[in-house]
Amino acid sequence: MDEKGETISQRLKRYVDNPVIDTLGWMTMYLQNQPAVELRRAREAKLYFCVYLLAHSIIQTVSELMFGMTGLEGTHYFLEEFADGSSSDKRFSLISEDIHEIRNLIAHRAYSKRQHETQYFIDDIGEGWRREADGTLLINPAVYSVQIEDVFRRPKLYQTFKSQPALRLLQLKYKFIRQWLELDKADTISQQIKALDRLDTTVDLDARYAQIRDEIYKRYGL
Repeated sequence: MDEKGETISQRLKRYVDNPVIDTLGWMTMYLQNQPAVELRRAREAKLYFCVYLLAHSIIQTVSELMFGMTGLEGTHYFLEEFADGSSSDKRFSLISEDIHEIRNLIAHRAYSKRQHETQYFIDDIGEGWRREADGTLLINPAVYSVQIEDVFRRPKLYQTFKSQPALRLLQLKYKFIRQWLELDKADTISQQIKALDRLDTTVDLDARYAQIRDEIYKRYGL
């Protein structure tokens, strides 16, 4: 049983049977109710290492699972589409590469020459970020955090997700299920899911959905 009282089989059946906007659309509620809450608490406590790591987790979860983008591409997309403010200093997508690398530095390396070029704990400036005359980049993690949190107070993320073409949504749904099951790339179900990437919009989506669903049902006794 998990924290919701579901067995693995019950959870898997729900993921497979429910419409994709339920299977993945619920992700926005999960992120709003858990990671985004901890992000706010970290900001209030000035735990800025945690702010960058939590924000990165939120960004990559959304961009990969809901839009099929990873790495820097996903970071830039999330910031530009959902988190950017109206003024240049609140448009964090303009420095998305710096923000992405800051997370990698914090999580993997601890020290880098980038720390002499980017000051990423400066919460006493009014701007979200600014570049000094000598080229040093100042980033306000408190402002950054608020803009990430605010994404989940607006409907745009969910609306953008569900407006994707039906084929794309089906591909994303089954990629998520494959990852959730932790299937090897060579697995037969993985191969069937991978084959969805080669389809075009003229394909019978219901038939492809049923084929993969039946294979999962058979293997996992659903």
